Amino acid sequence: MKTISQLLNFALPIFYLVVIYLYYSIFSGRKKSLISKSTPFLIALVALHALEMATRHIALNTMPLSTAHDAFSFLAFSLVVVYLIIELSLNNRGSGLFVLSFALILEIFSSVNMTWVPETNALLKSPYFAVHASLAMTGYTALSLSAIYALMYIIQNRNLKKHRLGGLFSQMPPLTYLESMSIRSVAIGIILLGIGILHGHVQAGKLLGTFWPNDLKVILTDAIWLLYVVSYFLSRMMQWRGKWMAYLSLTGYLILILGGVSAVYLAESFHKFN
Repeated sequence: MKTISQLLNFALPIFYLVVIYLYYSIFSGRKKSLISKSTPFLIALVALHALEMATRHIALNTMPLSTAHDAFSFLAFSLVVVYLIIELSLNNRGSGLFVLSFALILEIFSSVNMTWVPETNALLKSPYFAVHASLAMTGYTALSLSAIYALMYIIQNRNLKKHRLGGLFSQMPPLTYLESMSIRSVAIGIILLGIGILHGHVQAGKLLGTFWPNDLKVILTDAIWLLYVVSYFLSRMMQWRGKWMAYLSLTGYLILILGGVSAVYLAESFHKFN
């Protein structure tokens, strides 16, 4: 099983590149005849990624999300699944190239952090941890999508002002759609991540004896989530729209990523398993 998982892990980034090239060919107008093939290729990518994660966890006999490799891989997988749902429900492929490219970057980070050392931390045997981690990762997925749509809004807004709408950019969704999807994704991310954080604090109280553990990752995550909440409600009250909302979403996500990476690699944490 380990050999199969290793082969799938090697093949997955390559297949990501194939699908990304397919979407680029469609959006650039070079091969619009491939539009009918994009969704089947995307479904195949989701299936391959799911198989890679399943065989890895069977080989290691461990729970998902126990390592940085698993976390980045699951986040990439979640992004592609959510985008697939959007493409099937709205029949809109305008954000496919951006979402898939971002997912590939996450998958590359996943490969860099890959390890085949089985995790033995007792915390990972708790189903409550799986619930906490799944809620948090789903929240991160929504916030990632918000950042992607915000970046697309900024790019498209600049091209509209400079009247550069040929080629790839002519295939992008309208600004109102990008803004709406970014705001909606932020709201969903705040709710899901908030529930995941609350669940984590409750479990910390039961397992560690304190609701507020002295852990840098916990402190940073709480602070960044609170920053998202304050910024979101402030933007709604002040009626910040358009590019300002896009810049706010993108800045918040960059802070989230930098804070998370710093906490994992620069400080000791009970979240750091292997």
